Amino acid sequence: MKKSIGLIVFTVLLLVCTACSSSTGGQKAKDGKKELKVWVHVPAEEQEGKNYDERAKEFEEKHKDVKVTVEHIVKTGEGSGYNDRLNAAITTGDLPDIITLESVYAASYADSELLLPLNEHLDQGTIDSYLDTIVEAGSVGDNLYALQSFDLSSPVFYNVDLFKKAGIDIPADENGHWTLDQAWSFEEFLSNTEKLKKYMKEEPVHMFPDNSGWQMYAHSPLIFSNGGKLVGDDGLETKGYLDSEETIGAFKFMETLFRKGYVSPTARENAFALEKAAISFEGPWMIDVFKKDYPDLNWSLMPYPYGKKGEQSAPHGSWYVAATNNTEYPDLAAELVAHMTNKESAKAMEEASGLIPGHKELLESSKLYNEYPRKLMLDQLVETNHVKPKSPIFPVLEDVLGDIVEGIALENGSVEDLVDDAIEKADRESARFK
Repeated sequence: MKKSIGLIVFTVLLLVCTACSSSTGGQKAKDGKKELKVWVHVPAEEQEGKNYDERAKEFEEKHKDVKVTVEHIVKTGEGSGYNDRLNAAITTGDLPDIITLESVYAASYADSELLLPLNEHLDQGTIDSYLDTIVEAGSVGDNLYALQSFDLSSPVFYNVDLFKKAGIDIPADENGHWTLDQAWSFEEFLSNTEKLKKYMKEEPVHMFPDNSGWQMYAHSPLIFSNGGKLVGDDGLETKGYLDSEETIGAFKFMETLFRKGYVSPTARENAFALEKAAISFEGPWMIDVFKKDYPDLNWSLMPYPYGKKGEQSAPHGSWYVAATNNTEYPDLAAELVAHMTNKESAKAMEEASGLIPGHKELLESSKLYNEYPRKLMLDQLVETNHVKPKSPIFPVLEDVLGDIVEGIALENGSVEDLVDDAIEKADRESARFK
């Protein structure tokens, strides 16, 4: 979830794109078939890439008069490669029929009328088969623009051995599992990290303090769990939200983590894996890494801490599949989006990568997500608040949140001053849309 689109470039391109009308999508293939062009951000050899190719072949078999061309434009570094190509196509109006995009950018694309409303071309039964969180993440206003066959929710990892040695009582239900309703409050989190620090003699919590999209994905839930917001319902106004008592309170919690020496102001590579940290905010993909590369590491998962009872939140979201308004075949394009994110794709991604299947009926039969500790990720996904802003200036909000967290870590000013600077920066961009 690294920050993937250059802030100024992204905003300018979205403003320019509405004036462009040429079409790459919806061409006729040489054999006279209707051609649907698909751009994806993952390599063909990865499971997600294989899924897209397999679904495309199935779609062709179902529709003999259709040719589906999938082009793998690999995302590199902080999202360059794929996003560079996508941005260039936006400027010239040469978008293909289908694209992949980070779900959090759906509002930016939809605001510039780049995306096809899927709900106008898919039956309600098809839409209802997906998890509510997926439909919600892919929707803007009354329209659904993007779907995916899987979802994920990042947990908080903890080292069982270090907890016990530091004298921390690990919460557990009658089956010995740390459940969502036993999550620590901010105060409990700070109290127990103090115990860990005294035992370990070093920073016990691993977080990434640098300015990147990871802040929005992994650390914004700390704001939401305190009842805070980054922007108003209009997606543009940050004053009164980014500087609200609740949001400032969450930033103060993060500030305490750094000032008390619970978190390092600079990233420590493999700190949790090497038992240099007892708590780590990392992605769920690390589960397989720890199992394979660090078999002796005694880890488990804990719920995200919360600021206010009843306001629990946790990360979720991934790259989604969407149809563009450039397509000449909207019904086929929408159907292809649904086919590329269908139940077979969900099963394959769960088996290969351990991702949460994105269709309701599959969760009932999922062994992987009906057993702890992974069940905790499912509970976080289904039962906590997900209030990441749906805003045409989302890239700006992502950037200023990174500025604030990085500023806190490096002591570049008070929380209040950092927030004021962020509001000023966001206001300059939001003025374009007012």
